[in-house]
Amino acid sequence: MALLALAHSRLTWAIGPANARQTVRLVYTRRMSNLDVLYLCPLGRQHQQWRLEAAPAGLNVIMRRNPSKAELLELIQQADVLISERSGAIDRDIIAAGARLRLIQRIGSLVHDIDLQAARDRGVPVAAQPIVGTIAVAEHVMMQMLAVLRRVMPEQLLLRQPPEQFIGGPARRTTEDVFCFNWSRQTRVGLLCGKTVGILGFGEIGAELARRLAGWQCHALYNKRAQLPPHIEQSFNIVYRDPENLLRESDIVVCLLPYFPETDGWLNAARIAMMKRGAALVEAGSGSVVDERAVVDALEQGHLSGAAFDTYEWEPIRPDNPLLQLIARNPEANVVLTPHIGSCNDVSAGEFARFYDNALRVLRGEPPLGIINYLIQPAFSDPRTC
Repeated sequence: MALLALAHSRLTWAIGPANARQTVRLVYTRRMSNLDVLYLCPLGRQHQQWRLEAAPAGLNVIMRRNPSKAELLELIQQADVLISERSGAIDRDIIAAGARLRLIQRIGSLVHDIDLQAARDRGVPVAAQPIVGTIAVAEHVMMQMLAVLRRVMPEQLLLRQPPEQFIGGPARRTTEDVFCFNWSRQTRVGLLCGKTVGILGFGEIGAELARRLAGWQCHALYNKRAQLPPHIEQSFNIVYRDPENLLRESDIVVCLLPYFPETDGWLNAARIAMMKRGAALVEAGSGSVVDERAVVDALEQGHLSGAAFDTYEWEPIRPDNPLLQLIARNPEANVVLTPHIGSCNDVSAGEFARFYDNALRVLRGEPPLGIINYLIQPAFSDPRTC
C-alpha cells in the first residue's frame, strides 16, 4: 500500500493504514548515522515529534506507534538499541530476533511486559528510566485531591471576610493560649488518609500515583484495558475493578484516560451517576474524555462533593467552559482548576533528549545506567564488525 510522505525540517514521517486504536498509523524516521535505534512510542504525532526532535547526532531513530508483532520482528533485526515507552510486550521471540541488540531501554518504570530473563540469556541489558513529567503529574494529582478534600478554593473566600463576621469582635494577636481555631466553623473538610481512590487508566502516571497513595494509607483501585499480573498488583497494593464498579466504590475517582475515539466523552452523565454520592472527581487525563457539563450538573445537584481539572475539552480553556461558568455563578463551588500544568516542573528541561542517554553510552562503548535485569556489564563490541 502506498504511503503518503511528509517532510518537516530534518524529520520525515509517513501516514499509513489505520490500526485498531488510531485513525492513522504514524511512521517516523530521523536519518543520522552510527547507531540504529528503534523507538516504540504509543503516543500521538505531536509527542512523537518532540521525541524525534530531541534525538542527538550519532543515532538513526526509527519510530513506530503500536506496530504488530510481525512488523516488530522484522524491524528489530536492524536495531542496535530498542527504546520502548510501553508499546506492547517485548517477549522472548522479539528479543531473539534482535541479533544486533545491545540495549533495551524502557522509558518509564513499568517493566513487567519485558522478558528480562530472555534478555539476560541473550546478554542484552535492560534499563529503565522513570519519566520526570509523569512524576510531576502524579504529584499534581495529589495536590488536586487534597485541595478538593480540604475545600481550599471556597475557603479562600473566607479569608477576605472581616473578623467580626465570625467571632463578633476584633481579631486578637495570637500567643500560646490565644488563637481562634476554625473561626469559620468548617464542617466538611475531608481527610485523604484511608480513602478509596479509583484510578481510571493505569499507565506510568497511574503507577507513580499508586506509589504515593500507599504512603497516605489509601485503598487504591484501578482499571486498564489489560489487567496487570498479580505480582505487579501486589507490589503497588492496588486492586483491579471493572470501570463501573470502580466508579461505584471510589471516594475519589482520578481520570487518567488517554484520548481515543472510543474514550471521547466516556465519563458522561450516566457514568458520573454511578459514582458515590459525595465522591470527588479529579481529571488529569485527556480533556475530551470527561463531559464537563455533566460534572457541573452533578456538583450543583450535590451528587459530587468537588472536582479538580487540569485538562479540558477545549484548550486553552474558553470563557464559556461550564466549570468557569459554575464558579462565576457560585464562587463557593468546590472546584479546583489549573491551566494544564500537571507535567510542569523545575527539573525536567531537556528530558526528551535524556531518553537517549543510554543509547549514546552504548555508542561510546560505555555501560548503560539503570540496568534492571541484573546483567554483568558486557563488553559492547559492535556485532556488525565481529
